[in-house]
Amino acid sequence: MIDTQLQYIADDFIRSLQAIPEVIEYLNSLNKYESDEEISGLTKRYYTLSSAFQKKQYEGTLTQHEITELRELASKIQNNPLNLNLAEKQNAIKSILQECNTTISNEISMDFAKLAAQTSGFCN
Repeated sequence: MIDTQLQYIADDFIRSLQAIPEVIEYLNSLNKYESDEEISGLTKRYYTLSSAFQKKQYEGTLTQHEITELRELASKIQNNPLNLNLAEKQNAIKSILQECNTTISNEISMDFAKLAAQTSGFCN
């Protein structure tokens, strides 16, 4: 269990991250993405078709038309301006977090992110 002082430091670090302009931009982009009816509808449709796709593929009844429809839908989602913007903002944050990991890792002489990511005794 994390002690009080370390919890305070972690909370302070989180608040510092949340104040970075790239993180603010990401959170704004995420909010726009999650509240957009078009992307929400496309995503729901994609998961519905994908589920049916897997069942039909297993049964051997999948048609070329259905494959094309799913691919076109995936392309619409991937090329949606909100999705592209969100991916761009995620990449900016990834770079920042990688820099943070490098700094922390150098200070503690171990790969902080890799160590923190290990949640079980199983191979990841």
